[in-house]
Amino acid sequence: MLVRRLQSSDAAVYQKIRRHAVSDVPQFVGPLAEQEALCDLTELQSRMDAYEAEGVFLFGCFSDEQCVGVAALSRKLNPKYSHKVFFWGLYIPPEFRGRSIGRQLMEHLIAFARSLPGVRFAMLQVTTTNEPARALHQRFGFVSCGIEPRALFLDGRFYDFELMQMNLTHDT
Repeated sequence: MLVRRLQSSDAAVYQKIRRHAVSDVPQFVGPLAEQEALCDLTELQSRMDAYEAEGVFLFGCFSDEQCVGVAALSRKLNPKYSHKVFFWGLYIPPEFRGRSIGRQLMEHLIAFARSLPGVRFAMLQVTTTNEPARALHQRFGFVSCGIEPRALFLDGRFYDFELMQMNLTHDT
């Protein structure tokens, strides 16, 4: 398996996985990932070309040239917030789960975040009903910072978000 940064030339495979996520687990898909799934391919390619300048980095995990999982990291450009990054959009299609792809993507995101000058913390939010994702994040040292009740409303049901943080510098 190979984890690498995604480029605009990867837009079609990236969008395919995003669309799969929206149909598979819409309650776990954030707004940017949902927009990526629903826009046309040309628009997605343009977005992907602009992402790095906006502090957005996309990653894919590949097995024999097939993309089997994706994840993303965002860093606000404002100096008041540039000490932290936000992990989002981790998704592995059901047929590839249980193969440590999520672990590999998280390891890569954490290493990449640590390589960014001045970054001290990684943040993420996870739907509280997504137990496999919560457990994965906890194994990497993410701790809960709080719950946002009723953060998402979908198909007549509310979902809570848990905000989690990881110290990337190993200091207190």
